[in-house]
Amino acid sequence: MAAPPALRRTVLRFLGCLIAATLLTAAQPDDPAAAERETIQTDTSDREIAIESDFTGARITVFGAVDNSKQEAANSGYYDVIMIIRGPAETVVAREKERVAGIWMNGRAASFNHVPSYYAALSTRPLDEIADENTLRRYGIEFNPKPQIGDNVPPPNEFERAIIEAKKRERLYVIDPFAVAFLGTSLFRGTVVLPAKVRVGNYSAEVYLFHQGKLLSQHNSTLRVHKAGIERQLTALAYDRPWIYGLLSVLVAVTCGLVGWTLFARN
Repeated sequence: MAAPPALRRTVLRFLGCLIAATLLTAAQPDDPAAAERETIQTDTSDREIAIESDFTGARITVFGAVDNSKQEAANSGYYDVIMIIRGPAETVVAREKERVAGIWMNGRAASFNHVPSYYAALSTRPLDEIADENTLRRYGIEFNPKPQIGDNVPPPNEFERAIIEAKKRERLYVIDPFAVAFLGTSLFRGTVVLPAKVRVGNYSAEVYLFHQGKLLSQHNSTLRVHKAGIERQLTALAYDRPWIYGLLSVLVAVTCGLVGWTLFARN
């Protein structure tokens, strides 16, 4: 015999309350102190950077806040923050110059894969004062070119140093140990300048919160660098319609040559 409608509603209501109570209990943290742990939320001042013909660089500000902050003052030094801005990966070949018969020639070479095209490390103080080398390496807080060894010859450290020095000269490798500052007990920010010759692609902004050498929280955000205007159209044409791009390049070269010849012929 079917149960009365009122009884069915009562049973369903009871089951609904039982399920809700079960879910609520499961949602409670096992560790009561988990709700009081410090966490960070971060973002960047720009999500997209457009490269046009007059592009001379861009200033990027990474900002964030510490939830459940235990810091009593902005300058107390209770927390340390490290910001890593990393550009698209690329392959870099480092070659050693050798003098042969009075002529400088390329000697040994080492190829490095997954090298960040841009790398900036901003922090509240020098990295080696925030955490030990093993900790920094564990979380990838380092500029670490991965060598692709050729001819069974391991690349010496000078190849890595040569890559770093070359990128420093082009402002594509930046280490600023005092670029991050707290604006209060929880708010912080850091600013870096992207040079004019940065590569297009997706960039990551990785932010780490430390206390006494221990990582408390981590948060990542992204920004995109892309070409705009005529540069974007030419790049799209070169990749999507290479034969049209090549034909236009030839026509432009021939036209410039004819114009130059005409002007000089009159003189």
